[in-house]
Amino acid sequence: MLALGMASACIPRVGLAQNATNTVAPRIVTDCRGRRVTVHSATRIASIGGTITETLYALGKSGAILAVDQTSTYPEQALKEKKDLGYMRAISSEGVLSLRPDLVLTMNDAGPPAAMDQLVASGVPVVFVDATPSPEAIEKRTRFLADIVGAQAEGEQLCGTIAGQFRQLEAWRAAHTVKPRVLFVMRMTNNRPMAAGKGTAADAMISLAGGVNAGADMQGYKIVDQENLVALRPDIILLMDQTATTLRSALQEDPGFKLTPAGRNNAFVSMEGERLLGFGPRTPQAALDLARMMAAVSHPV
Repeated sequence: MLALGMASACIPRVGLAQNATNTVAPRIVTDCRGRRVTVHSATRIASIGGTITETLYALGKSGAILAVDQTSTYPEQALKEKKDLGYMRAISSEGVLSLRPDLVLTMNDAGPPAAMDQLVASGVPVVFVDATPSPEAIEKRTRFLADIVGAQAEGEQLCGTIAGQFRQLEAWRAAHTVKPRVLFVMRMTNNRPMAAGKGTAADAMISLAGGVNAGADMQGYKIVDQENLVALRPDIILLMDQTATTLRSALQEDPGFKLTPAGRNNAFVSMEGERLLGFGPRTPQAALDLARMMAAVSHPV
């Protein structure tokens, strides 16, 4: 398995109890915050986080989902056929509870904190899911969610597919050893790029795809001025499809950007945001696709 040198993910546990008739009894779930949560049912799930939604669909459990947040962009029908919970970092606890879910599954970085606290205090089972962006965490999340919804066999099959795709990525990287300096730009703030440093999902994805994060000396997301942008020397600018057109135009007008290798070569690549940053079942294939796009930009035909 690929190593990213990141802190290991917390390992959640699910304890399943069965009665004499072999029906599943209430379960005690230990989530990534170390909370022990009693789950009585998982047939009306409020899914807060595209990674959770994508995984449940991949496990064949879309029917158990009641509502999803707006980062649940895959599969596309999720936002069309499920109730809308709003953006995952701007959740309304009242909105979630008004739908009467029997279980709330939420990524650990969802928010705001006050809303998450209100959900926990409501008495509805709330399970926080580890959000670490690493290959190891993807498989742990998959098994954790599969256990909760009673899809252990499907979870193992999905993990096998994920592991196989990561092996394909490793093989491609072994054959393509050039490591371009890649800078992920989230947005423009006061006409300056907001770029990804270490500890971000973008940093992890760039490493997975065989690149070097040009912003690795920064922590988290930081606004980069013209002088610092030149000093970062990005070979490639990575963007999300959703904002690529606007950001590309803004950067091309930035005098500092024009002095970088990416600016001189007009080197941009982009990918749909949740596929790029979600670290769910699609991640190994997304990383391989990104690696190929970076190679094509670095060595155009």
